Formats: sequence, C-alpha cells, structure tokens
Amino acid sequence: MNIQTQASSAFPGLLRCALLLVAAAALGACGLRQPNLQQAQQSLPESLRVPPGHTVALEAQGRGDLLYECQAVKRAPYEYAWLLLSPGIRLADGAGNTVTYYPDARARWVHSDGSKVSAKELVEVPGDGRSLPLLRALASPSDSPGMLANISYIQARRTVAGVVANPPCTSATLGMRVSVPYEADYVFWRPAA
Repeated sequence: MNIQTQASSAFPGLLRCALLLVAAAALGACGLRQPNLQQAQQSLPESLRVPPGHTVALEAQGRGDLLYECQAVKRAPYEYAWLLLSPGIRLADGAGNTVTYYPDARARWVHSDGSKVSAKELVEVPGDGRSLPLLRALASPSDSPGMLANISYIQARRTVAGVVANPPCTSATLGMRVSVPYEADYVFWRPAA
C-alpha cells in the first residue's frame, strides 16, 4: 500500500473524529449558555426570587425597539414623563413561539397558543436608569390551556436598555416620540409536580 492510499483511507476516520470533537464542543457551549436557573436564584435580589417548590416552565427572550412619547402626567405643577406607546413587548421562546408582554397597570402575558396569564402583584427592582427594571410577578391563576397554564411566577431576570435616556421629557419635548432598543430575558415558573 502506498502513502497516498494510506492517507486517503485514514481521512474518513480523521473527519469523523473531528466532527465528533466539534459536536462535543458545541454541546458543551450550549450547556454553558444555559445556566441552572434554580441555582441562579441566589444571585438575584431577595425580592425577585421565586420561592422553593417551583420549576421553570418556559424561558423567552425579547429584542426590539420600544416607542415612547413625552406626555404631561400631572397638572399644577406640570410634570412630564416618557410613556410607552408600544402596545406590547414581543418575546420569543426556544421553539420560536411568541409571548407578548403588556406592561400596563394590569401586566399580562399572552402566548401564541392562546394561553394567557396576568400579574396579581408586581415587584420591581430599578436598573441603572438606562434599563427597564428587573421584575417578579405573582400571577393570577389561569384556566386557559397551553404553555402559560398554571404559571405562578414570572421574572424579568435580565434587561438591557429600553428606557429613554435623552432628551429629557419637558414642555419643550412634549409630544416628541422616541424609539429605543431593548433586550430582556423572562422566566415563567409553575408549581413543581
């Protein structure tokens, strides 16, 4: 057998070995990107932690732009604030489904499968002034079947941007609209079986 024949017969084995190494590295990297959410509770402020006895039902991430408008929120003396005009914040889960978060006085989440849940109580931890606050919502029980059935808590564990930093909302900017980018990670919890 000549050297060229030996090299060509060894090539499929080397290729197979290289592909296995690449696959193992990719799986390892996936494991590093998916931290244990139960253990990560300890790194959160205590007011945002989910009590023991719950398990993660769904994770969803949001990325996009939020639209704000400078509006008068109080008279005599006048006060102004940037108010969110975007009807909802779109989140996507790992399967490509969407969850829309409506962050109004009665916060609620609606999954693309039709299931929905609303907040009974909200706890917020302000960010750095440039990011939306972290939050934990105690959810009202939902009878709707689907991914959001039996959800008891929702957390916004990581938020990046999403707040109008400049210009300030004043009488000079009244009516101005500003679009700002944001990112957020949400975790939906239900009681452990």
